[in-house]
Amino acid sequence: MATSMEIVPSGELQKQFGRYSDEAMIRPVGVSRNGRVRFVMVPVDEYERLRRRERIAGRVEDLDDETLEAIRGVEPGRGAQDAEKRLNAAAAG
Repeated sequence: MATSMEIVPSGELQKQFGRYSDEAMIRPVGVSRNGRVRFVMVPVDEYERLRRRERIAGRVEDLDDETLEAIRGVEPGRGAQDAEKRLNAAAAG
């Protein structure tokens, strides 16, 4: 999905809902009220993709040994040496 977002006042959205709902299938449409964007219209597949990306943050100390070993077994990408050091220090700590 394109990253540029069209912003439309809520009154304009009410008048031309069909136009802006079609536009939202191409790019996000921000809906403003009193000059502030209140919500964004996106296609349902984009919304579902974003929902799947939600993550719950947790502490390394809360991971079981099997998960920690699985993480240690992953080949780090470029620039991941610092993250690996922090992971090992947290597990040892």
